[in-house]
This record gives sequence, structure tokens and C-alpha cells, in this order.
Amino acid sequence: MPTRIRRGAPGLAARWPAYFVAFDVLQLDGVELLARPYPERRALLEELFTGHGLTAPAPWTLCPMTTDLAKAREWLESWTDVSGVEGIVRSPRRPG
Repeated sequence: MPTRIRRGAPGLAARWPAYFVAFDVLQLDGVELLARPYPERRALLEELFTGHGLTAPAPWTLCPMTTDLAKAREWLESWTDVSGVEGIVRSPRRPG
């Protein structure tokens, strides 16, 4: 069993805090959003974070987003060494 979810270990959460990292919102107020384009869903997600005061260092984290490939590579190279990030999420470019 992973150490993080074992109950009763004193100070465990302080040593290894858990974070929820959001990069998309698929449903909001009971309405499915999958048919909407990602930029629109991303804007809704950012509004949720702003509206609920979910900012660092809270355990809620809004995943950064870019359309710049060089920036994405920079993030991947720098974050994998220090934060345990194992990859990036990429959405295929849609024609049109």
C-alpha cells in the first residue's frame, strides 16, 4: 500500500501533501461540457478557480496551459527533475 494513503502515520500529510491538479472541466452544474471546445472549457475552469479563491499554496492547483511547443518542452524538462511530473497532456490540433 502506498505510504500516502496509509492511515495513522503522524505528520505524513505535512511531509507529503496531496494536491489536486485540474486541467479541464468536463461537467459543471450537472451540464456535460464535452461538446464545447477546450478553450471555452478552460475559461470556465479558470473562472471556477477565481470564483472560489482556489490559489496557491492551496491543495487545488490549476495546471498551466500553453500552445507554445517550446514553452511546453521547457516546462517538461524543468518540472520532471524537481516536482515528479512524469509527462504532459497534449490535445491534438483540430482542422479548421
